[in-house]
Amino acid sequence: MDRYDMIIIGAGISGLSLAHYAARSGRKTLVIEQSDRTGGCFHSHRFSGEAAGFWLELGAHTCYNSYGNLLRILEERQLLDRLLRREKVSFKMLVDSRIRSIPSQLNFLELLLSLPRLFTLEKSTASVASYYAKIVGAKNFARVFAPAFNAVLSQRADEFPADMLFNKRPKRRKEILKSFTLDGGLQTITDTLAAEPGVQVVIGTTVVSVTLADGVYRLVTQDGKTFESSALALATPPPVAAGLLQGSFPELAGQLALIRMETIETVGVAIRKDALKLGPVAGIIAVNDAFYSAVSRDTVLDDRYRGFSFHFKAGKLSHDEKLRKIGEVLAVGPAELSQVVTRESRLPSPVVGHRHITGEIDRLLMGKRLLLTGNYFAGLAIEDCVSRSQSEFSRLTASS
Repeated sequence: MDRYDMIIIGAGISGLSLAHYAARSGRKTLVIEQSDRTGGCFHSHRFSGEAAGFWLELGAHTCYNSYGNLLRILEERQLLDRLLRREKVSFKMLVDSRIRSIPSQLNFLELLLSLPRLFTLEKSTASVASYYAKIVGAKNFARVFAPAFNAVLSQRADEFPADMLFNKRPKRRKEILKSFTLDGGLQTITDTLAAEPGVQVVIGTTVVSVTLADGVYRLVTQDGKTFESSALALATPPPVAAGLLQGSFPELAGQLALIRMETIETVGVAIRKDALKLGPVAGIIAVNDAFYSAVSRDTVLDDRYRGFSFHFKAGKLSHDEKLRKIGEVLAVGPAELSQVVTRESRLPSPVVGHRHITGEIDRLLMGKRLLLTGNYFAGLAIEDCVSRSQSEFSRLTASS
């Protein structure tokens, strides 16, 4: 039986940033990941064969100079010299199977008449639809803003809490690029954290039970191995955390089970530049279609290829139907879609009142050497995940 100071279940940015804090403090740290790769939503697919050297983001795709906690980790891991500037290209909209500019879809008179409500509306108790439809106008919301918010979240955003959509950051670091990625993609960050001294990572391993006795957490994996630790962190989707905690912490598991989830089916394609007539774009926002958005690699130029990650609504299309849709949108034939990769993601889908659930979770965690982190607390952004991990580690050290 192996004994650690901290065990973390889940090797996405939430789990690995927490592992960084733990290892930096001298704690012997183990990270257990169910899938066969680390990174979670930091998934920079690196193509092989003819497209070798080209990478494409299948999950998170942008960091900003307002991400203070993330930037401090990048400094400590000496990654700041690997930042890449993102090219300034605009988003387009797909309306009735045609690519349109965003301004062309706006009713500017409605926008002008509605904007003053921004100063009187209460945001904390509103949904995205109830709040923003009043600020931009009902028609603008339906035509432009609702599809754009759906694209941001890769899910239907109407019921999403308005105060979780865009979080204010304390300040920007002006010496850092305003928006950036890294060479090799954002997965370079999680690759580096997974290889950090003091952190042991085990992939392809499923934890099947968690128990607590005499202040020691005991984990048993699917292959029968047992691990012990004085502190445990779950950096998994809420349903997974709920299942693991049901036996020892049923009330906490009950709160986690209340959090809704959404499945997103992503298809990424790398296409030779000379095969595309579509000009450079940051991405394509779909209106009333089978996919939410297509995020482009045009923000980081490549001499040979362009890439697009299409985020499809779950269960709507077969794989072949998705490829036909991609071909229609990009105006390319089947022969150009030879470099294809797929990914399925599960994201939190909170509704108004979500902060009551997370408040109850935090109340139930008080006084325990049990940590919960992930993208279902303050928001879905990368910095929200890292900040949650940092605050949970601070809570642990304060009680030690």
